[in-house]
Amino acid sequence: MMWRSPLALVRDALYSQRARERELRSLQSNLPYEGMEKAKQPNRFFPSNAIKTTKYSLLLFLPMNLYEQFHRMANLYFVGLAILNFIPVVNAFQPEVGLIPICIIMSLTALKDAWEDFRRYQSDRKVNNMPCFIYSRREKQYVERRWKDVRVGDFVKVVCNEIVPADLLLLYSSDPNGVCHLETANLDGETNLKQRTVVSGLCTSHPEFEPENFNAVVVCERPNDNLNHFKCFL
Repeated sequence: MMWRSPLALVRDALYSQRARERELRSLQSNLPYEGMEKAKQPNRFFPSNAIKTTKYSLLLFLPMNLYEQFHRMANLYFVGLAILNFIPVVNAFQPEVGLIPICIIMSLTALKDAWEDFRRYQSDRKVNNMPCFIYSRREKQYVERRWKDVRVGDFVKVVCNEIVPADLLLLYSSDPNGVCHLETANLDGETNLKQRTVVSGLCTSHPEFEPENFNAVVVCERPNDNLNHFKCFL
């Protein structure tokens, strides 16, 4: 891995934030830059396709969980009672006894939060490692990769009855009319099939789509939750 100065890392981080905040994004194919270092790739400012829904990490679990639990008034109340029992003038029983309820409550809550976060980690890992087909310029064919390996600018092949791994722009369809039908039940709960059409006049008459011949720049809007409208031009 090539060493980079801290100043270059900070500059890339600022450029990355600006690129993500723009209303329109310019995207290029990754194929001409395959195998190059990340600093030379045009789409390096965009995040990866890996998902992460967990709240904690192994190192930060305890401080973050305690921080969240101490934001609950009930926990603060029991902690206050336990502290008062260490003052001889106002203590009602042995100081150690006052710590038992709050320690039990916070320990059980921490175990519950840890288990729920572990289940989220398992779910993320399952989704991130699902297989998909990405075109490789080096191998001249679509190769099997994982969902988390998909990057902005990659060419992804989706077959019938397969889950779509990311937000994709339809460049080619095996249908003679250049259309495909997809279900968005995982996003909006609707089970009816929705029709999507290949970009007008693009690769609809060729028997096969050649990713290496695609040299256009895609200008599109930022990601949003609108499933029925998408602004984009080549």
